[in-house]
Amino acid sequence: MSSFLKKKPVIVSVAITAAIITVVIISHFIGFNPVTDITRTILSPFRSGITYIAGKIYNSVEFVWEMDSYKRENEKLLSEVMALKRENRDVAQYREENERLKELLDLKTSMKEYSTVTASVIGYCGDNGYDKIEISKGRASGIDVGNTVISGDGVVGIVTESGFNWAVVTTILQKDNAMGIKITRTGDIAVLEGDEELSKQGYCKMTFINSSVNIIAGDLVETSGSADIYPAGLPVGKIKDINSDNMGQINYATIEPGVDLRNLHEVLVINGMS
Repeated sequence: MSSFLKKKPVIVSVAITAAIITVVIISHFIGFNPVTDITRTILSPFRSGITYIAGKIYNSVEFVWEMDSYKRENEKLLSEVMALKRENRDVAQYREENERLKELLDLKTSMKEYSTVTASVIGYCGDNGYDKIEISKGRASGIDVGNTVISGDGVVGIVTESGFNWAVVTTILQKDNAMGIKITRTGDIAVLEGDEELSKQGYCKMTFINSSVNIIAGDLVETSGSADIYPAGLPVGKIKDINSDNMGQINYATIEPGVDLRNLHEVLVINGMS
């Protein structure tokens, strides 16, 4: 019995050794490694954390890259849109210019009994907004002081200064300007005058109106041809409103010019009979 007890530790040691050898052999053939397994078990939470952080970093970098890509794409699209807008604006401007020039050519053709010169408006030089304009032609083109200036919409004014290749036109808004006009509907005669206050709003006024004249807002007025300054029958504008005193007597009528003097590009100068 005592001999068996003495041999028991040896037997246990041999059994443990055999078991370790068996595990090693099994691990070799089936790929199981206890050390590796233990290591993986210990490091698994850390690996999961690292994988999570790496994923977040990758997603952030990818987001920044995508945002930068979107930004570049948006800038490209914006540039293309701006280019299209410029192109459309240019086309609209060319179309508008062609229409204006066609109207001016038609006006020139309709006034074949007169010698006329077309010119561009190159600036405003009056002290009160739009009461004087400068045009691109002068004496070299036969334009002289006293010539009538018109556009497709009506009377602009009269040439008051003329240089070699420029001229100044005093418009019908200028306070010292006066011309004979006729009410188209009734044939009655009156006077068109510039007014300092009204000119700021783009209007002038009709005075010397006969008390028997029946005028209404919207009536058209045209040149009467008096004093041989402006040819007769040229459109001037329309009556905007009528100013009367307490007795109902007309003091004056506000006239809205047919020509938009604030947006004038080309004019036709009448410099004599053809």
